[in-house]
Amino acid sequence: MTFGQIAFFHLYTNGGDDNAEGAVQLEDSSYVITGSSDSYPGGIGSQAFLMKIDSMGTPIWSHHYGGAELDQGKRVAYQQGFGFFIAGTTNSIGEGGYDFYLIKTDIDGVMEWERAYGESEWERLHDAALTRDTGMFMVGVTLSNPTNNSDMYIVRTDKNGDTLWTKTMGGLGADELTSVHRWDDSTFYVAGQTYVDDSLYTKAYLAKFHEDGTLIWSDTIGPSGNYYINDVSVSDNDVFCVGYRNGPDVNGNDLYYMRHQHDGVHLGETTHASVGDFRAHQATAYGVPDKRYVGWTFFSPTSQPDGDDLVISKMNYVFFAEATALHLYYYDPDIINDLIPTNDGGALAVGQTSGEAMGVHHAYVSKIGPNDLFAPYDPPHTVFGLVLDVQEQEIEDHLSVYPNPTSGTINIESSVNDRIDLQIVNGLGKVLMSDSFQGKFAFDLAQFGAGIYFLKTTIKGITNVRKVVVK
Repeated sequence: MTFGQIAFFHLYTNGGDDNAEGAVQLEDSSYVITGSSDSYPGGIGSQAFLMKIDSMGTPIWSHHYGGAELDQGKRVAYQQGFGFFIAGTTNSIGEGGYDFYLIKTDIDGVMEWERAYGESEWERLHDAALTRDTGMFMVGVTLSNPTNNSDMYIVRTDKNGDTLWTKTMGGLGADELTSVHRWDDSTFYVAGQTYVDDSLYTKAYLAKFHEDGTLIWSDTIGPSGNYYINDVSVSDNDVFCVGYRNGPDVNGNDLYYMRHQHDGVHLGETTHASVGDFRAHQATAYGVPDKRYVGWTFFSPTSQPDGDDLVISKMNYVFFAEATALHLYYYDPDIINDLIPTNDGGALAVGQTSGEAMGVHHAYVSKIGPNDLFAPYDPPHTVFGLVLDVQEQEIEDHLSVYPNPTSGTINIESSVNDRIDLQIVNGLGKVLMSDSFQGKFAFDLAQFGAGIYFLKTTIKGITNVRKVVVK
């Protein structure tokens, strides 16, 4: 299959605090994005969402999930013919203040079940990966321990969301897992940071696990100061980690990169020191061997005064940045939350920005095409609605069809003050009648005989279908 050279940068918002957190590509080159949004009506808290966009970034559908409190989609995983997993954090359900959150939907984003994982205190999910048996390998942080310090936390589930095993790792200081990457059918790389008691510093942590929870190898790295890993990217040649460091000789944070072989041998590390606060957040291999795209932020005398600027750079094998694919520099912090390879040899980034000065924050999706085809990222931007199902739900709530079943006469009533286009369709898909009305409409279906019929109404460009039974 041949894919065109496609690059775009779009914003998605409904005037609230909208944030894209994770992405996956489907077989037809479309994408599904997850994240969080408080743009939904009714006074509910931030909701996890799932949005499908086509290969050019145009929304196809979106759905939201969660309860009355904070619910966040952090990662989305896809299995053909099975549907989607949304992995994130919730404090609407579960045992403690926050818990790991896993949602299973069908291929159209309709929720089939949801689960929470955790204990009495807070658990926060940072990353997740699909297993070979269509389960989930989820990593993050837990405070459910006697010391109340953060520990590394892993939850492994089967395809039904049932827990197969959990693992808590850590000591007296702050320990955390921020990234997981599935390498082959049975092994996973996890990365983060761990506090080393005898040094009094936090060090970068990288480990390789079997899917059954067995530790294959681990390494703790960082010569002087504190070291933090935010993401791990794995290729045939190496395991590449990105993050930042600080310490007694650093004013702020510096970019930090390191590489390992698959057998655990440390290949090297480097720090890029600059004046200000610099942190690397996401990395991905793509269509060019031995190179990565890396997303990093900085706050310095050259950045916008009200928050971090975001840069995506093309980086080579020796940690040298060769080109800039994206640079966001708006008045609030610009964030990158996920960076994935695409099937045309490019990459896709998702995150949050405030580029159009509308609402609070906007989710963004940035597609980098093959051969370093970069989309223009300066304004004006194309802005799409993120919460596509809000107006659909409002229209659904204001549309009544009764009685159902009926002996013949059916009443259709809407409190939406707009014209309604109506079609009556039989079970074979044949349109039996078309009409338009506003407010209320009554029609005798008995003339078509007993059976099942479909009422197709279109209001403000949104179509709704109701099934009616005639006795």
